[in-house]
Amino acid sequence: MKFVKDNRERENKLEQAYYKYAQGLYNTAFRLLQNNEDALEIIQETFLKALNGFSLFRNEAKIQTWLYRIVINLCYDRLKKDNRITYIPEEKIIFHIDKNISATDPEFTKEQEEKILKINKAIESLTLKQKTIFTLKVYNELSYEEIAKIMKVKVGTAKATFFQTVGKLKNIIELMEKKNEINEI
Repeated sequence: MKFVKDNRERENKLEQAYYKYAQGLYNTAFRLLQNNEDALEIIQETFLKALNGFSLFRNEAKIQTWLYRIVINLCYDRLKKDNRITYIPEEKIIFHIDKNISATDPEFTKEQEEKILKINKAIESLTLKQKTIFTLKVYNELSYEEIAKIMKVKVGTAKATFFQTVGKLKNIIELMEKKNEINEI
């Protein structure tokens, strides 16, 4: 995509980007904000900002990277403004074990549901940076290079943060399971 000045061409490029990236952007906003309306509002704000600032887009990064950066900045701003710690109520959790089995499928077992609840509770204990990198890598399936550009960190930092986060999640889940075992006695 070259430097775009023409309004119609700019709108067409953003419309293409919307259809290509909106779902992933929404998923990221929802995972960070834990609120459907806020996530939808963030996506709307993202594309308005992109439309208004498209003439400043210099094609140094992919448009996807630029849009994710806008979403993350808007989410961080919203969390700071609202001064809230995100928590997802168990009844609102929607999580896919893999691409083919979800909580609404008949094959979905009670054991899988319990595992999902533990994972989501553990994710809520992460710092915002850890949660963002984890979300971009696991749920949006972005490469470390893309995550590094979005987060404005080095690739090694993105990798290290992701692996530290996975280790932290494993430890938290193990503690939850031990606590469950003790409570069952």
